[in-house]
Amino acid sequence: MEVKTLLIGQQEYQFILKRRKFAKYIRLSLDLDGSLQVTAGKSYPFFLIKKFLLSRKDWLEKNIEALEKKESIFKEKHSAAEIKKYKQQTRKLVEERLKYFNQFYNFEYQRVAIRNQKSRWGSCSSQKNLNFNYRLCLLPAELSDCVVVHELCHLREMNHSVRFWALVAKTIPDYKIWEKKLKEV
Repeated sequence: MEVKTLLIGQQEYQFILKRRKFAKYIRLSLDLDGSLQVTAGKSYPFFLIKKFLLSRKDWLEKNIEALEKKESIFKEKHSAAEIKKYKQQTRKLVEERLKYFNQFYNFEYQRVAIRNQKSRWGSCSSQKNLNFNYRLCLLPAELSDCVVVHELCHLREMNHSVRFWALVAKTIPDYKIWEKKLKEV
């Protein structure tokens, strides 16, 4: 693992280069901490990695900007009292919306937890526990509903297959619009 720097236009990008023995393609990813990671085969020439990164300039700019936006929401500091208040509001909201949407699905779930998640709006465990970010109550209603339905549908489909999205569309037919807006928040 090496840390490299590349100048693209006026912007300097620092990235972690991971060399893997069996990597067939170059893979570019952006971690939530803002670090850019490039994975390539051990024998892949560095000048081709640079060329690849130069060809991904638009992707880099768009995704780094989106990450900075997302970080600002998730890194917004709340006092302990505010967090407690938001958790209570989110619990009430989530329980009401689960009750409403589950009448269309009739899924069984175990526990509902409201957490201070760093990068997720919600999650569903294989034990059928539903977890939601306390910041959910700060979102517009359409977006929070989308998160609730998304996690509810994971009770049946623990993936993002066509069947999963068909389940989501059952109660939120325009989910693509809301999922896209959620990524912009």
